[in-house]
Amino acid sequence: MKKLVKKIVLTIILISMIMFNSRALALSDLKDEADKFIDSGSASAPITTDDAWEILRPIAQILVGIASVVLVIAYMYLGIQYMITDPSGKANIKQKLIGLVIATVLIYGGIGIFTIIINLFNSIFG
Repeated sequence: MKKLVKKIVLTIILISMIMFNSRALALSDLKDEADKFIDSGSASAPITTDDAWEILRPIAQILVGIASVVLVIAYMYLGIQYMITDPSGKANIKQKLIGLVIATVLIYGGIGIFTIIINLFNSIFG
């Protein structure tokens, strides 16, 4: 019984492959559609650095603003904590302040490096 079912299934698959063979082997149609898709993409103007910069600039400014506010709040909080804690707790707060200073240098240093790279690429490719 199982062999009969396998033969029937294989026969159906074979018949369906023969019936749909013209569409499955139409590689030229597929290539034409792909070429048309590529041509439609290359017909539009490429994105320039000025366009990308106009889109990314407000996002970068918002992120820098948020980072600046968070840094000011963190410095104020740790400063107040440093003033009101006992001498044994001040060492712990100094460690946190060192981490905060490193974070500040990374944030604003990253902005500076990014600006230098953008200006360098604009002078090379512009």
